[in-house]
Amino acid sequence: MKIYFCGSIRGGRCDAELYGRIIEQLQAYGPVLTEHVGFKDPILKDIEGDDVAIHTQDMAWLEESDVVVAEVTQPSLGVGYEIGRAVAWKKRILCLYRPTEGKGKFVSHDPRGS
Repeated sequence: MKIYFCGSIRGGRCDAELYGRIIEQLQAYGPVLTEHVGFKDPILKDIEGDDVAIHTQDMAWLEESDVVVAEVTQPSLGVGYEIGRAVAWKKRILCLYRPTEGKGKFVSHDPRGS
């Protein structure tokens, strides 16, 4: 079973250690295609830092995956997008959320976050 793990990369670096522990547990069930999300510095060595190339690679991994595990405590448009694509591709999805950590924050259309 191929697993696609997603969590907030730009806004959730404080959770990188947690992501790493989750990924380590998931690897008992199969390869985690996006294990870099759990690295302290998630720079992809095989992909230039180009956002288009990263998106293309992520979507290829997502399409290849059998299941998606998403840590959704930190608000993230990127994780929401990945979940939306996974739904469209009829992937099985498990969302993990820590209710005491998010403190009611939501993704807002207002760039000031209000």
